Amino acid sequence: MAVDTQDVESLGWYFQEQEEKQTAFRVATFNLYQGAVCFDDQEIKVPVVVGDGILDILIGLSWLENRRLVVDRKAGILTLESFSD
Repeated sequence: MAVDTQDVESLGWYFQEQEEKQTAFRVATFNLYQGAVCFDDQEIKVPVVVGDGILDILIGLSWLENRRLVVDRKAGILTLESFSD
């Protein structure tokens, strides 16, 4: 998962370390945080790459192999549902 700095601060997620990552433009330094997401009413800790200027929240494609992505932008809710729902 990748999110903008202002978004991770509003979620209250915890900083872990800094790491250099190759982007399309250059090597950049990102802050790594520990985030929390809910799957089937169970909270799971996930690594989150955080930086300034990340315009959209990005999730890895592997999350969508067995889940359906549902976004309610007005309510501010992003849900990954199982296909059986």
